[in-house]
Amino acid sequence: MRRVAIIGAGISGLVTAKTMLEEGFAVTLFETEDEVGGVWARSRRYPGVHTQNPRDTYAFSDFPMPRTYPEFPSGAQVQAYLAAYADRFGVTGHIRFRTRVEHAEPRGEGWTVRSYSLEDGMPRTETFDFLAVCNGTFSAPFVPVVPGEDAFRAGGGTVLHSTRFNTAEQVRGRHVVVVGGAKSACDAAMAAVGTAKETTLVFRGAGWKMPKRFAGLVPLRYVLTTRFSEMLFRGRELRGAEKVIHTVGKPLVWLFWRGVEALLRGTHRLRACGMVPDEPIERVVNCMLGLATDGFYDAVRTGRIAARKGGVRALHAGAVELDTGERVRADVVVFATGFRQEVPFLDESVRRTVQDEAGVFHLHRNLVHPDVPRLAFVGYNSSLYSQLTSEIGARWAARWFMGELRLPPRDAVLREMEARWAWVRENRPKGVASGTCIIPFTFHYVDDLLRDMGARTVRRPLNRIREVMLPVDPSVYANLKAELDRNRARRLRASASDLQPRAEARG
Repeated sequence: MRRVAIIGAGISGLVTAKTMLEEGFAVTLFETEDEVGGVWARSRRYPGVHTQNPRDTYAFSDFPMPRTYPEFPSGAQVQAYLAAYADRFGVTGHIRFRTRVEHAEPRGEGWTVRSYSLEDGMPRTETFDFLAVCNGTFSAPFVPVVPGEDAFRAGGGTVLHSTRFNTAEQVRGRHVVVVGGAKSACDAAMAAVGTAKETTLVFRGAGWKMPKRFAGLVPLRYVLTTRFSEMLFRGRELRGAEKVIHTVGKPLVWLFWRGVEALLRGTHRLRACGMVPDEPIERVVNCMLGLATDGFYDAVRTGRIAARKGGVRALHAGAVELDTGERVRADVVVFATGFRQEVPFLDESVRRTVQDEAGVFHLHRNLVHPDVPRLAFVGYNSSLYSQLTSEIGARWAARWFMGELRLPPRDAVLREMEARWAWVRENRPKGVASGTCIIPFTFHYVDDLLRDMGARTVRRPLNRIREVMLPVDPSVYANLKAELDRNRARRLRASASDLQPRAEARG
């Protein structure tokens, strides 16, 4: 039986393990935490964290979230959902919790993986036929090096990344400075407001934040998670109706986005908050896009959160110095400054192949590299509905491991990878997430994977309007394995039919 090692038991690792088990692989899943969930594990959740996606769009195709969950589930609810998913599909028994992969390198027709237990330090070296890297795009919290940190700590100050801000009691009665402008920074600032003595948010630039309902009426999922809404972004390749939308309809598209901006400025009262973004919204809908934190803009407008535009120049005992020269009193600094995407466990030769000096991953379909066989990166396709893109990506990787999916010639693959990255750098330079971000072109990406596998891109052939205009419905992909298996059976029958006349001719 073919053996596959999977690193990480978050969303991507769990669905990859489930998919590989369905396809007949022997699975070993390595996880450093003592529970599944990745960023949703309790050790990494900050107070009050919720999904940015509505419940029904943030679910696997064959395992809907409980109807008792709210429209935007809490971090604890997502973790419980993922644990239930792992139990339901027999994944839990294949997980080695509290185990870290120290090194993985290609060896012969497979991979040698060296790991050790975080409980007793016990090392183990094993060989596998395949390796799936599923440690996620939020694998390594990024905390910038700031002059004066030692003096700040010596003066009684505390420095945290947002993933280590796990309870509001950590900031009770203290002066808190949150650094960052994305959703996690807004969440952390709001989490501190109730218990901190004073809360300040330091941000370099304001970003567009989406409300749960536009004008208090239209749910977010109808604005950002439909095929039609994706068509309003000009992509690298225009398909079908997109050619009309971005030629004849270009002025209307421009007016639509200006209308959305006006609506957001009014809804959040951005001018009164001093937080009007500088860039047009259609250019910055990417992996930095965030849902507006409940009460955040009101807290800024009323002064419960002091918003300061600028960067952090230095730390001092009891204070943060901004690059504007202002000093802000601080006992706790929470850096909500994102993550680095790291794969320290991969052999250096592999890292040099798949990742450049700037840390950008160069992968075909965000999944594989033609020069590193038997290795797949699942979850390196960050999207607005990551469960779905990881699920389809896991199926693609499994079929590639099985030899049922062949890549184009190596040179063609490399040219396409670099052409895609060049387009991203030129047209969507912000929020690229080490080259792993596919927002806002999620449906384009999913359809590419389906075409590669020979599957249907139209999942509702009898109701095409519904498929285009309504929010993403993960359940329409639940029968993908059955469809691929039927296609395989047809190919085998056709091959047998071709061989029959040849055999008779020889006879």
